[in-house]
Amino acid sequence: MLPNCPITKANIMHAEDILGPNLGSLKGKMTRTKPSRVIINTYDELPAEMLEKHGDVTLAVDIMYINEIPFMMMTSQAIHFGTAELIKNEKISTIMIALKQVIEAYKARGFKICYILADGQFEHT
Repeated sequence: MLPNCPITKANIMHAEDILGPNLGSLKGKMTRTKPSRVIINTYDELPAEMLEKHGDVTLAVDIMYINEIPFMMMTSQAIHFGTAELIKNEKISTIMIALKQVIEAYKARGFKICYILADGQFEHT
């Protein structure tokens, strides 16, 4: 104890409870533990029942802006799988490239795109 010091041990304990431990004394003493490995299951083939029931896909398409950056958002109606494609501009050629990429992703898993639903923004003039 320091003579003529109004701070008591209880005051220090309360300060640690409110503010947390002294970070200067903790630096270099704590080590980061290695996180557990994330295991990602990859399925090569979809169940045949799913392709029979939902093999014909209807896509809903629209363009959405995030911080003035255009994205082409697509979601399938029956299986509710959504995709987002970054597009440079809204030209028909750019939109077609993004659309073809998503269609190929569906085809790779055995789905067939039958219908594409879009608003008047996608109307070809």
